[in-house]
Amino acid sequence: IDFFFINGSFECPPAIGVAEQYDGPYYRFLTQDGPEVKDLVRLARSMSKSALSPEDFAREWLRRGMTNIPASQACDIVEHQIEQHPDGPFDGVLGFSEGCSVVASLMLRRAARGQTPLFRFATFFCAISAFRFDEHGAILADECPERINVPTLHIVGARDPALLSSMTVYNLCDRDSAVLYDHGKGHTIPWGSATKMIVDGFRQTLQRAHVDLDLSGQAENNDH
Repeated sequence: IDFFFINGSFECPPAIGVAEQYDGPYYRFLTQDGPEVKDLVRLARSMSKSALSPEDFAREWLRRGMTNIPASQACDIVEHQIEQHPDGPFDGVLGFSEGCSVVASLMLRRAARGQTPLFRFATFFCAISAFRFDEHGAILADECPERINVPTLHIVGARDPALLSSMTVYNLCDRDSAVLYDHGKGHTIPWGSATKMIVDGFRQTLQRAHVDLDLSGQAENNDH
C-alpha cells in the first residue's frame, strides 16, 4: 500500500499529548472562532450525557463551541491536491479526527454536485462531524439527503468525548457497506490488541470496494 499525506494549511499548537510523541511544526485543516480545544472537550463530555441523538449533539456542540469554520476552503485544497497528484487516482482515503471531517465534507459536496467519487473506499478514525460548505453548521443525516455511497470503515472510541460526533459521519454513509468498530479508548488511533481488529475491518472494507490488497509499499509525505 502506498500512502500520500496532505498537510493542513494552518499552523497550530500541538494537541494534548502530541508534542511528547511527535516533533513539530503542527498543522490543521480547519480553524474556528470560539473556545479552546480543552474547553470544547469539556463541553462535549457534558453534552454527551443528555443528547437525544448524534445529530442533536453535533448541532448544539457546533452552535455553542465552533463558528466561522472554513470547510469549503479546506475541501478545495484537498480536492485540488488529489486531482493533480501524478500517481492518482487513489483507491481510498484515511482520516483522523478533523481530517475525517474534511474528507466527509468533500465527498458529500461532490455527491451533491453529481460528481464522480474521488475514492473507492474511506476509513474514518474518531471522526469529527462533516461541515457545510455553503453555510455554518454540520452536515447531518436528518437534514442532508446525500450519502457517502462507497464502502467505509469507522473506528470509534467508547471513551472519546466526541464519540457522538463520529456517529454523525457513520450515519451519513451507506449502512450496507459501512463497517463500525469500537476500540474502547479515547480520541486516538489505538495500538496493541486493537490493531488486529482494525486490520480485519480494513481488509473487509477493501473487499467490499473490490480493491486488491498489497501490503508492500511506502509512505509519501506532502509538505506543501
